[in-house]
Amino acid sequence: MTIRKDPILMREIIEAMDYMVRVMDVNHKVIYMNKRMKEEFGETMGHACYFLLGKNEQCAHCITKETEKTGTTQTKDVLINDKIFNVISSPVSTESGYNYSIEMIHDITEQKKMEGELLKHYAKLKADIDFAKHIQNRALPLDGTYWDSIEINSIYRPSEDLGGDLYDIIDINPSESLLYIADVSGHGITSSLRTIFLRQMMRLQAGEGKADLNEIVAMMHKNYQEMIADREEYLTILLCLYNKENKEVSFLNAGHNCLPVLIKSNGDIQEIPVSGMPICCLMEKVEHKQVKVAVKTGDRIILYTDGITEARNKENEYFETNRFLETIKNNISLDGKELANTIINEVESFSDKRVLDDMAIVIAKII
Repeated sequence: MTIRKDPILMREIIEAMDYMVRVMDVNHKVIYMNKRMKEEFGETMGHACYFLLGKNEQCAHCITKETEKTGTTQTKDVLINDKIFNVISSPVSTESGYNYSIEMIHDITEQKKMEGELLKHYAKLKADIDFAKHIQNRALPLDGTYWDSIEINSIYRPSEDLGGDLYDIIDINPSESLLYIADVSGHGITSSLRTIFLRQMMRLQAGEGKADLNEIVAMMHKNYQEMIADREEYLTILLCLYNKENKEVSFLNAGHNCLPVLIKSNGDIQEIPVSGMPICCLMEKVEHKQVKVAVKTGDRIILYTDGITEARNKENEYFETNRFLETIKNNISLDGKELANTIINEVESFSDKRVLDDMAIVIAKII
């Protein structure tokens, strides 16, 4: 025999439920309460449903009334004494044509307390993240001209509130300026902290007036291994040392998979073939080769991160380097900021604004 055909068994099950259950007639008077509900609130049989709340009239938002109108289940949270209860009301029609409303009531006081605590923790975490985001944004150089040598324009689009991309320009000595772009593995708080570590270490080393890129990377590698214990974490960095007296740029690549792009003042576009291993904890010492390129006033150097070329559309196709270079070619007459904006807009349009990785681009113009 099914439960539906055994009213005694059905009643025993409802009586034993941990949820509180009551049934109201069309006049909203209670005609049934299960054992659990009587234990919690006492006997309220024959009273209007709102008697339980200590009220003398119907609630402004009466879900029992709503169930009668809509014929659908309604729910709300109510405060009774010092406890919070979740009330679920459903309409019931019998085969003989009688209409009722059945309510299931559950104590959610502890759940609400936990939600309140979580909201407090979230608010504090959000405030901390907002502050960290402010610090990270302040760590990036402003667009403009530096030391009558280089004019930079840049855009940064983190995939989350905090990102793992970084770029900076540093005054080495009266003749040389260091421009670099870096990509720290991962996203979020951990990666953002590593970008701040990277920036401070770079400025500390470069601030000594040294212009040896291999020495800078070797020291960075050493400091990174001392700081980071996780062997799976890494960072990539592409360094560009500009000597304004010799009009020459030295490139060193520590694992950065986006080659620098040189736009000559005559309109020629070329990638600079420079490669090397990333900074990580897998290798004690890594040798890097430098590539030197002669430049002229008006030439532009583009540095970027793989969030651009590895952006994917709905068909899971990558934006790729060829499309990146084609975008540059088609918009080569634009100035630095307009060109950077156009590239980012093209990527976002291609990917339907699905930002899966941090995107950074810096366009440096030789003065």
